[in-house]
Amino acid sequence: MTSVRTKRLLLDPVTPRSAIVLWRLMQSAHLREYQDVPRYTRDEFARRVASRPTRLDGGAGRFEWLIREGDGETPIGWVSLRVGDHAHGVGEIGYSVLAPHRGCGYASEAVRAVVALAFERAGLRRVDACCLPANEPSRRLLVRLGFAAPKLQRAGAIVRGRPVDVLVFELTRESWRAPRRDRPQPETPHPLRAAAKPR
Repeated sequence: MTSVRTKRLLLDPVTPRSAIVLWRLMQSAHLREYQDVPRYTRDEFARRVASRPTRLDGGAGRFEWLIREGDGETPIGWVSLRVGDHAHGVGEIGYSVLAPHRGCGYASEAVRAVVALAFERAGLRRVDACCLPANEPSRRLLVRLGFAAPKLQRAGAIVRGRPVDVLVFELTRESWRAPRRDRPQPETPHPLRAAAKPR
């Protein structure tokens, strides 16, 4: 996997060498409000990262990137893509941004970049995303990026040791490729301005 640069962010692949950085990030208590962050020991997490595939187009597995502002050394969150049976062409995206950096559009920017990788490099046909009904910022983010109206999955996750309902959003490759207002579009001349130009 390679790094991905967006307008404001650097998405750094999590490797065995950087696994400890993500593990420390995952210990932040406020991240567990709306999701079940795994509670692996540091060594166990490092072993799991070392066993992951290294090529996004190589089949099933879990892929993660640390989110950094520009070239900053300290990560502000992470984004992940879990690819199941590659033959079915479906992946699941996840993301977390530390509380001091929320509300700046960083999660949207990171998710948009990884969704593009999922469709363009991994060749997936659909990307799913799950969130708790109470997590309104995450729901708005997914709708803004074009994910379809969610389906309610009863007791679909465990958060803080309790089963909770989750909303499952879906985004297909076809709908991702369709023009959307929130994506940059080529500039077209304004008809009135064009007509007003002197000949």
